[in-house]
This record gives sequence, C-alpha cells and structure tokens, in this order.
Amino acid sequence: MREPRFRDNFWSTDITSSIGYDNLIQHMNDGRKTCKELEDFIKQRASIEEKYGKELMSLSKKVCGQNELNTLKRAFDVFKQQTENVGLLHIQLAGSLREEIKKLEEFREKQKDQRKKLEHCMENLHKQKTVFFKKTIESKKTYEQKCKEKDEAEQILNRSSGISNSKQQDKLQSKANQSKQIAEDADRTYQQNVSTLEKIQEEWQNEHIRTCEVG
Repeated sequence: MREPRFRDNFWSTDITSSIGYDNLIQHMNDGRKTCKELEDFIKQRASIEEKYGKELMSLSKKVCGQNELNTLKRAFDVFKQQTENVGLLHIQLAGSLREEIKKLEEFREKQKDQRKKLEHCMENLHKQKTVFFKKTIESKKTYEQKCKEKDEAEQILNRSSGISNSKQQDKLQSKANQSKQIAEDADRTYQQNVSTLEKIQEEWQNEHIRTCEVG
C-alpha cells in the first residue's frame, strides 16, 4: 500500500476551485503563527533563565559562614560554589535559547519569502485558469450555436431544392457554405481553448504539487 502523501489530499472536481490551495495557504499561515508562538515562548524562557541565573550568581557572592572554621566553613564554600555554578549554567542556557530564537527567526523569514513567491505564482495561475475556463465555456456555447445555425441553413437549402429561382438557390447555398465555415472556425477556436486550458490545468497541478511539497 502506498504511503499517504500530503500533496494528494487537496484536489477538487471543480476546475475553478481553489479549495486545495486555500487549505495549503491556511496550513502555511498556521505554521507561521505556531513558529512565532514558539519564538515568544523561548524568549520568555530565556529571560526567566537569565534572571534566575543572575540571582543565583548574586546569591553565591553573599557573605555567610565567614566566622566558621574547618568542616562547616568548607561546607559553606562548596554550597556557594555550587550555587554559582548552577547560576552560570542557567545564564548559559539563556544564551543557548537565544541562539535558537535567531535560527527560528531566520527560518520564519525564509519561509515568509518563499511563501510570498509561491502565493504570487499560484494566484496568477489560478486567475489564468479561471479566465480561460470561462473563455472555453463561452467558445463551446458559440460553437454549439454556430452548429445549430449551420444545420438550419442546410435544412433550408435542402427544402429549397425544388425552387426554380437559381438566384435564390445560389443565395441559400452561399449562406449554407458560410454557416459551415463559421461553424468550423468556431470548432477550431473551441478545440484550441480546450487544449490551452488543459496545459494551464497541468501547470497549475504541477505547481500545486510543488507547493505542497515545499509547504
């Protein structure tokens, strides 16, 4: 069984629908929001760690047990040194957390630039696809109308086969020929639009897949 892929779950039978793209952009925006929330959380954690570390460092400098001797004095000294060491570790942790914040900020900015490029490309393709879909539907209606007019002209011509008026006959024949030519031109236009729309749709799908894999 093939492993489910993120890119395979956003398609719609409606050629003008952008529901998959909309879902993807929402997913990317949610990711940006989550990233920012994580940054803020780590910033607060770093501030707390730094403050706690400095307080421990300050505490370790406090004079205590100065008048004691031997074992108790050494115990005070060890305890103060441990307090200082723990404080230093918390300050170092705060520094490490701030380094991670920088990496997250860089990642978020990179994603922001990448997302803008993808959005611009996808929006242009979707607009182009929608416009050409409407154009194709219009050319289909025009083709069907011209075919109907061609059939009517041919039927009138066939019914007039017994007319002795050659001038009238020639006029009907000319109209039938003209209607046929117009219908053929409309057919070519319609077929060209269908072909172009298929190419735009394929380009849209490929770009959508690439966006899913990036997102």
